[in-house]
Amino acid sequence: MESEEEWSAAKGRAENMEFAEGFVEPTAAQASFQSIVKTFPKKRKLSSVLFEQSPVWDNWEQIADITPSGAGNAYVFLPIAPGDYYFFATHRDRPAVQYPEGLSGKERRAFRQEWEKKNPSKSAKGYHAWHSTNLKEWKHLGPVCWSNWMTTAEYADGKFYLYYDEPNDQNPHLIVDDDLTDGVPGKDYREVFSDPSHGSDAGIFRDEDGIFHLIYEDWSPINARENAWDSPLAGRVSSPNGIEGFTYGEHPPAVDHRTQPTGKMGSYVHTSMKVSNNGEELEYEIHEPKQDAYGDWTVIKVGRYYHLFCDYDPADRGKSMRMGRFHTDDLNAEFKWSGEIGEGFHPDPSIGFAEGRFYAIMQQKTDFVSPGPWVDGVEARAGVDEDGDGSVDQWTSWQKISESYAQKPGFARIVEVDLAAVDASDLPKGEGFAFEFRTKNLKSGVQPIMDRVTLEFD
Repeated sequence: MESEEEWSAAKGRAENMEFAEGFVEPTAAQASFQSIVKTFPKKRKLSSVLFEQSPVWDNWEQIADITPSGAGNAYVFLPIAPGDYYFFATHRDRPAVQYPEGLSGKERRAFRQEWEKKNPSKSAKGYHAWHSTNLKEWKHLGPVCWSNWMTTAEYADGKFYLYYDEPNDQNPHLIVDDDLTDGVPGKDYREVFSDPSHGSDAGIFRDEDGIFHLIYEDWSPINARENAWDSPLAGRVSSPNGIEGFTYGEHPPAVDHRTQPTGKMGSYVHTSMKVSNNGEELEYEIHEPKQDAYGDWTVIKVGRYYHLFCDYDPADRGKSMRMGRFHTDDLNAEFKWSGEIGEGFHPDPSIGFAEGRFYAIMQQKTDFVSPGPWVDGVEARAGVDEDGDGSVDQWTSWQKISESYAQKPGFARIVEVDLAAVDASDLPKGEGFAFEFRTKNLKSGVQPIMDRVTLEFD
């Protein structure tokens, strides 16, 4: 059961619980729900009761920065397997160069440029890679992308797919590399998706079927320059191999928070004017009232839900920039707003699962960590009506229940879920069954909100 009608029909007794929009939410520090007895025409053997919570992922905790020393900004985090974690960023530390004596400033710059050409693995330009087995010690691997504007990355079949914008914030390009340790960027496919609005800051995601999905900023409804280079509109395009087939307009928008179009057009100058849009100003349709804007997308799939994390630049100028979150269980449907995290920073987040936890890494001195969407503090039990008289004859003991998570082998951005369950295998066969769960508030103040309960039979 999962709808509001199903929850209401199944309610036998509830204390401090609120029913709304298909969820059961505690309204006090301690709350409980007991179902009616569900009867069947003949006896059955209950094996377990599965519990799923709301996909609104609120239990995040701010922690100290876990990124490598020397990393610049606009981070990309890519855990490809347990104990196999990659990190990408610009490099702050310029290698020391021994200059000949007597060179002028211009000559020194020319000498350094020539030195970097001859020593590409030691260059500080572009994006570099780091590797860690524990998120504590990081090994610098060297440069992997000549651009300073890498936005997102994926991994498939031993190859790294490194997407970068050219110029900054515009039009995804791609480097595919099977060796991040040689100090030389891999094959450069250049532009792989042409967006008529010229927006990007995209997030890439490879689903179980092998399809690559790119979620990007669509700048057609907003002056991106005045809105932190973000937009109320996010597009989605897909490719069978991450290289070819990304086609504008092929899917419905992933996020669409546009206000009302006025029919009037505006224009603005991109900061990379010389290489952007052939030197022409960028046009957009003016919308009113002022719009919330989102960008710097990053994606992860946990169980059946896709989660988007992003910059959130509120239309309300009384609110500072912060991190935003969206979710959906259907990529062809618009993502739903999940909420926000923190305030007063430009996050440019990158999400990943490592060391048994979820990390939202940001270009700040702090990051965020979560045990997962499931909120602890739930105990449950199952009961059996052996003779069909409508009352429970035997209950299991109370069991502390929780989800567990594991990275799907071969996929960097998919995390499998072992659902929270009550073990009912010791109960005898019966004609009816019931369940009960109780919750208590955690120190974090985040309540466990129940979404779905499923009875499983032998």
